[in-house]
Amino acid sequence: MRKWTIYLAAICAMLFWALTFVWIKIALITYRPYEIVFLRLLLASALLTGVILLFRKRERIERRDLLYLMLVAFFEPFLYFLGEANGMRHVSSTLGSLIISTIPLVTALGAWLVLKEKITPFLGLGLLVSFSGVALLSMAEPDLSGTLKGILLMLLAVFSGMCYGVSVRRMTLKYSSLTIVACQNLFGMIYMLPLVIFYDWKHFSGVRHSASGLLTIAAMSLFASVGAFLLYTGVIRELGVIKSNVFTNLIPVFTVFLAYLMLGDALTLNALGGVALTILGLFISQYPDLRRLHKRNLSQKRLANGT
Repeated sequence: MRKWTIYLAAICAMLFWALTFVWIKIALITYRPYEIVFLRLLLASALLTGVILLFRKRERIERRDLLYLMLVAFFEPFLYFLGEANGMRHVSSTLGSLIISTIPLVTALGAWLVLKEKITPFLGLGLLVSFSGVALLSMAEPDLSGTLKGILLMLLAVFSGMCYGVSVRRMTLKYSSLTIVACQNLFGMIYMLPLVIFYDWKHFSGVRHSASGLLTIAAMSLFASVGAFLLYTGVIRELGVIKSNVFTNLIPVFTVFLAYLMLGDALTLNALGGVALTILGLFISQYPDLRRLHKRNLSQKRLANGT
């Protein structure tokens, strides 16, 4: 895969995930969080299974790898969602965003310790600058209140995000993105089923279903649970865990502009400054690769022109 297509895939994945933060506000009018996630995973599983069978893309998975894929799905979407969705009930949105924005930093440490991926000076500086940008974005409403329970649940989400990035890397080197994401959605759906039955079945069976709610859930399933994860697993395969995770800081950047365009939210100076810092950090982290790519393109042009 050419380098520029890898970057494009990463950016598109982050855009798709950012869209869910806008769509979920519509879905939450009718449905509860567990219901939304379960329906997303159910639709994604059905879609991916259909694609695998229709186009004969089924891969034989070794038994120990099947258990490993179950672990990947346990970390994300299952455990990550439990931590984030429940944690956000007990902390302010600012504090929650700040804690979640540490995932690229924590994941970099995990990938360095477990996978022995290198943290170069440019990559380290880019991570810090990008984190500063996300922190500034989060400070649009400077309320850092929260309970110990909420903070611990948010840290569980951070831990799960790190474990997902580190654990899925091994699978990307053996199986296609289609196989990995299909297993991830299927097992995630199975993990979520008992929670939906125990906590939300009475509500779900009695609620007056809405077309707008179901359509936004379908959109989240297609773009986030399927599209974003298919793209992102490919990016992890090509770039490694640390470089890939820097791109996740684009999610709040896209969310700011999507909320402005679709929900009418205001664009503050803090938000614009945070966007600029986040993008700058991303460029710094990828600078050596971008420089090599630029030199290669120049060399190809010179050869094409016979100079």
